[in-house]
Amino acid sequence: MKLDILLGRRGAGRSWRNRFAWPSDPMDDALSVPIAPVLALPPPGRNARARSMSPRQLAEWAQEQYFGGTLTWEEYRVAGFHAELHPNYNATVGALTGQPAMPDRPRDMIREWEERLAFHYRHSTPGDPQIRRIEKILLLLGHTEMSPPARPRRPF
Repeated sequence: MKLDILLGRRGAGRSWRNRFAWPSDPMDDALSVPIAPVLALPPPGRNARARSMSPRQLAEWAQEQYFGGTLTWEEYRVAGFHAELHPNYNATVGALTGQPAMPDRPRDMIREWEERLAFHYRHSTPGDPQIRRIEKILLLLGHTEMSPPARPRRPF
């Protein structure tokens, strides 16, 4: 059904302003001229955002994913509670490492989660659910290659 009759359009090249304008309105000509499309770069992907994300931003991202239903509670507990956001970080981990907490300093979160995944591949059992959770977090952060690194063989 054509709605041009209901909307008051009489022709394809005429605008809605023609209905209310005086016959000699200069805007009639300006509105009927087609506008050239604006060329712009596409918005940065999730991958670019995750490459410079602070732990506090990661916690906010994880909360959005959890409320949106993308992350389960167990996955949210892994992704949303970064160690540097703990109030006693400087007295515990920071005292041992000599590095104070910097929860607002941007860093490459994909690299950090890849390192965490590699650690779990080395030190966990093959069916560990923590590995699946970390892989899902990496996938959601925009990581495209999900092939696991080669597992070192253990002499048993």
